Amino acid sequence: MPRQQASDESRLLDRAVAVLARATETLIRATGEYELLDAICLIGTEVAGYPLVWIGYARQDSAKTVLPVACAGTATAYVDQIRVSWADDEFGQGPTGIAIRTGQPYIVSDTETDPIFAPWREAARLYGFRSSISLPIREGEQRIGALMFYADKPGAFDPLTVRLLTALAGNLAHGIAALRLKAKHDLMVKELAESEERYRSLIEMSPDPIIVHSHGTILFANPTAAHLFGAGPDVSLIGRPLMDMVHQDSRSMAITRIADPPPGPYLGQYRLVRLDGWVFEAEVAACSISFRGVSSRMLVIRDITERTQVQDQLLQTAKLATLGEMAAGLVHELSQPLNIIRLASEGALMLIERGKASAEWQAQQFQLVADQSERAAEIIDDIRIFSRRDTSPVQVFDALQGIRTATDVLLGQLRPDGITLDLDLPLGAMPVRGRRVQLEQVVMNLLNNAHHALRDHKQSMPQDWSGHIDVRARRDHDQLRIVISDNGPGISEANKSRIFEPFFTTKEAGRGTGLGLSVSFSLIAAMGGRLELDNNPTGASFAILLPLDQKSALSQPQPAPTLCAPPSGAFANAHILVVDDERAAADALAHYLTALGCRVSVAGTGQKAWDIFSADPADVVITDLRMPAGSGEELVEKLRDFDPLLPIIIVTGHLGATERVTDNLQDDRCAILKKPVALGALGDLISIFLQPPAE
Repeated sequence: MPRQQASDESRLLDRAVAVLARATETLIRATGEYELLDAICLIGTEVAGYPLVWIGYARQDSAKTVLPVACAGTATAYVDQIRVSWADDEFGQGPTGIAIRTGQPYIVSDTETDPIFAPWREAARLYGFRSSISLPIREGEQRIGALMFYADKPGAFDPLTVRLLTALAGNLAHGIAALRLKAKHDLMVKELAESEERYRSLIEMSPDPIIVHSHGTILFANPTAAHLFGAGPDVSLIGRPLMDMVHQDSRSMAITRIADPPPGPYLGQYRLVRLDGWVFEAEVAACSISFRGVSSRMLVIRDITERTQVQDQLLQTAKLATLGEMAAGLVHELSQPLNIIRLASEGALMLIERGKASAEWQAQQFQLVADQSERAAEIIDDIRIFSRRDTSPVQVFDALQGIRTATDVLLGQLRPDGITLDLDLPLGAMPVRGRRVQLEQVVMNLLNNAHHALRDHKQSMPQDWSGHIDVRARRDHDQLRIVISDNGPGISEANKSRIFEPFFTTKEAGRGTGLGLSVSFSLIAAMGGRLELDNNPTGASFAILLPLDQKSALSQPQPAPTLCAPPSGAFANAHILVVDDERAAADALAHYLTALGCRVSVAGTGQKAWDIFSADPADVVITDLRMPAGSGEELVEKLRDFDPLLPIIIVTGHLGATERVTDNLQDDRCAILKKPVALGALGDLISIFLQPPAE
């Protein structure tokens, strides 16, 4: 009996050694993970003679199931019939689950008596299993699965066999890790090769010219770059100095960039030259790369000659569109000084004819005419400068003077809508480099947008709300910061990311082109600055940041015109109410009417006029239409409700409002006069209105 036992042990040992040797050979030759798993299972059945060997991987699902990935033997159907997990449940408390959870081998000496094997006992009887061993498979600190052997006799796994099979499981784990590492490496090599081929193809076939240079010497140029610069089949760009293709106007900037490349990606605009001497505008994107082991710069070049021309056209279109939106207001602005001129001059002529105009008073009237003529000329000149196609050279100019000019043009359009403007500029000059007309256009665009936002959303604001625009400028180190803000409804979060897109507008159809902010953004960028949406708790706020340059002198503001009243006369002592937010026009008209013998009351707003009329009703009301704090249209409606036969003379230079009121008022007790007003016609009209109505 001892001899038989020794013979059996020797046979078991030989079998285990053979299994380990074959497994080691398989580990060396295996080229794939699942190929290795299948081979190990076959060795366990064919060499060792076990009826079943299978390998299960621990899944990371909620049930922590064990997924069979390889099996071999005469009883492989057993694996399909059982349920195994590594969870803390009845199917995870068996030998496989314990081996995975603990990382230690688990031996079932007899499947008929071991209590943990109860869930699988019936299936084991069906296939004749009496003992088993489960060996954990590790990958580093993680247990990824288990290797299971089944025998048809109880106690088949003695300590020596267990030791050898444990070594086999350890070698298998190392083999799996090595194959996974190799697979990952092979995948990375493949992806790298595909990536290199893909990017090589992209660069070679790119529609954008691409050049790689090192310290100004060209190392690579794709076919598109060769075509752009006019290099034929027999002419190569490789080895040429990059500066040979940079125009003289851009060489200083290009030399600086080559000598001291900026960190990170860089985007610049240059004038470049083809080999045949043709000059074109180009946008160049640059970044640092390693090319064949050499520190280099890659340039992506885009010919923007046509785009520059289109931008110039869009710039002019946006300017004309802005003027189109402002047209009605500009007509009103021009009619104001012209109206004052006519009133003053005709009033003076009348008093001169009557011998009641002193030399001093005549001089004052002529000065008033001269001042108002200058005012009209300035408005016309600003419009002419703004609307012309800008071909002026880049030069140093005072940014503050440009801001003043822009606000002067639009200030008169804000007042009739009850919008105030606060201009806060520092003393002295703030010189910047660029084109003054373009800065004026940007400021006017921003002011115009603020004006429309405040005017169009007035009805949705609180009752005591009044529109306000704030324009301020401050020096911020080596920059000038210009902030234009309003107290309107602001810009929605959804629109903030799109406001600088071309043709994007929140205005009603037919009222906005969507070019204003886009063009403004480009104009400021061309001056080396930035236009950005500024933080503002209420309303909208935009900031213009411009680099400061050499000093430039400020122009002096023009003195305000002076007014003088003519002597009084008699005109039946009729009470005339004059309503106009232009004080000079109202005063000139009041002097004329007083000289005719009228009793005149003057109001600068529709609300003030109604208060005066309520306290002391007038015989005739002469009113403008566009005024703050109660428009002329609102005043006319109140007057008509009070007395449908009250004579009303509307004097305005706002053509759109004139047409609208004409459509609404169709009776012989209302007349509409366009500025500038002829005093004689106005006097005749008043005398007609003062006559008793016919029976």
